Amino acid sequence: MAKKSSIGKLESLDNLLAEYFIGQLDSGEELSSGTLAAINSFLKNNDISVDIVESNPLQNLTYKVQSIIKAQEA
Repeated sequence: MAKKSSIGKLESLDNLLAEYFIGQLDSGEELSSGTLAAINSFLKNNDISVDIVESNPLQNLTYKVQSIIKAQEA
């Protein structure tokens, strides 16, 4: 079982990654397929779905990715 300090570090890392990906999406620059795949994997690995209720960086990231996908489909 992980120690509390380790869990805190993992949560911090998780939040930093989410913020980084949000920054990439907000930049307006075209994202590489590798970056999009990393974002997709990050969301899947965190069991993120459209049923998010809480407000956190993962929720923001999910909404931004959904917006990009809808825009590309239009």
